[in-house]
Amino acid sequence: MGDFELNENLKNKVLIIGHRGANSIAPENTLKSFQKAIELGVDCIEFDVHESKDGEIVIMHDEDIFRTTGQQYHALIKDMTLEELKELDCGEGEKIPTFRELIAISKGKIGLNCEIKAEGIAQKIVDIIKESDIIESTLVSSFIHQELLDIQKIDPNIKLASLEPAGKGRLSHWENKEAMINKAVKNKFYAINPLYKLVDRKFIEYAHEKNLKVFPWTVDSGIAMKKMISIDSDGIITNDISRLKEVLKDFG
Repeated sequence: MGDFELNENLKNKVLIIGHRGANSIAPENTLKSFQKAIELGVDCIEFDVHESKDGEIVIMHDEDIFRTTGQQYHALIKDMTLEELKELDCGEGEKIPTFRELIAISKGKIGLNCEIKAEGIAQKIVDIIKESDIIESTLVSSFIHQELLDIQKIDPNIKLASLEPAGKGRLSHWENKEAMINKAVKNKFYAINPLYKLVDRKFIEYAHEKNLKVFPWTVDSGIAMKKMISIDSDGIITNDISRLKEVLKDFG
């Protein structure tokens, strides 16, 4: 079930991808959030990674600890050791997890969408994925395309997905969307993870013609979910796993 390849068991299925785990019912990007997502029956978990001062790959969306740990200062992840980071509370007593800790609770159960938030960590990401034997069930995405290209040079078997900023003009001009898709194809990426507002049937059809999968983010309203399903998105990244499951039931 964790394999991103659409085998016979997953044929025509829209993958449910939990954004930062099940962050609507547990603190985002924590082991509790990931475990809840697994229990809710997601196909995949999306999460974000940085590197600590002592070289550990840790899971956190922001580059600093301010928003998610309640600290009244903006210390950067890269300036703190793993031991220092583990002293912080992400809510409900949850600690900042490492990439390896997530793998320990998820391997063989679900797929992983690892979003790289920091530069210069491609080799470490590849090492963890290969040592853990999760290449087939892992997708690595990033706005930092050089990190993806670096991973590709190290091991072209790892599946990659480009993320693109949704700047002014991107929502209305097809040329911008087409260029976004063509760039991903040129880079030989497996997928593209666009802001859902960019995605329409023409976008999906063009991407699929280029053998590129599309996983829109972050889709939380029932109306948007129905649209993304009806135009054949390959998967949906959401904060509301339960709602997406209900909407998918309506589609049979």
